[in-house]
Amino acid sequence: MTQRSEQLVLDYLSEVGLVLYGRMTAKERTAYLTSVRSRINARRAAAGRDDEDTVRGILRGLGSPHDLVEREVAGRDLDIEDDELIPPRPRHADRTPPPWRGGPSRGLLSLLEGPGQTDMRVGGRRADRAGRGDRGPGPLHGLAAVARHTPGEAAALLMLLATVPWWWNLSFLWVLGAALILLSQVWTAVDKWIGVGLPLVSCAAGMALWTGDARFVDQYVQDSLSATGVVGLGLASLACAAYLYPRALRSARAAEEPGEG
Repeated sequence: MTQRSEQLVLDYLSEVGLVLYGRMTAKERTAYLTSVRSRINARRAAAGRDDEDTVRGILRGLGSPHDLVEREVAGRDLDIEDDELIPPRPRHADRTPPPWRGGPSRGLLSLLEGPGQTDMRVGGRRADRAGRGDRGPGPLHGLAAVARHTPGEAAALLMLLATVPWWWNLSFLWVLGAALILLSQVWTAVDKWIGVGLPLVSCAAGMALWTGDARFVDQYVQDSLSATGVVGLGLASLACAAYLYPRALRSARAAEEPGEG
């Protein structure tokens, strides 16, 4: 065996190995190259000569490295789970992305977006956008929508709620809230009757339950209103706010729908 003929064999096997890269695993490539080397050695022994021309003829009989691989390896089923053929998944690929890259929000931002607003299934490469409509927006998102699309109704609700803690002595704000309710283009006539009438009836009932003494009617009205009337007014205002808010929210969401499309 001459050095030149051995170098020809090594060069040929090296080219075969390059063609095999990506088609076989390292173990399979080694086994296949060993098999080719054995066939070459067998033909060299059978030829009885080991000069450069004999080796060239043997390699020429096998074909070019590309032809050899295509003829003997092409069409074999590859194991797609092989760790070498398919690079392993990097660790950071399963890490939850930050909110500004589509990941779930936390803290106050999650209240604005809702629990399912930005859910993403990173492991499966699937953004769960369909779940957003099923889970609904967050509570602050609804408040923001009402304030943005129905500001008058939002102000009326705010004034109704301001009268609930009667010890704050803010019951006079109910008058402004009632005026905004009557001027509303969102609430129906029935809603307005309930929003204005119920607090008045409740206030009058609270005044009737006052057990204090008053010599004159105006004194009775003043004392009973400040003692028990504001309590009834505040409780009824809270109930009216809870009744009117969903209706204002429905109108605000309807106003947002055209912009979402």
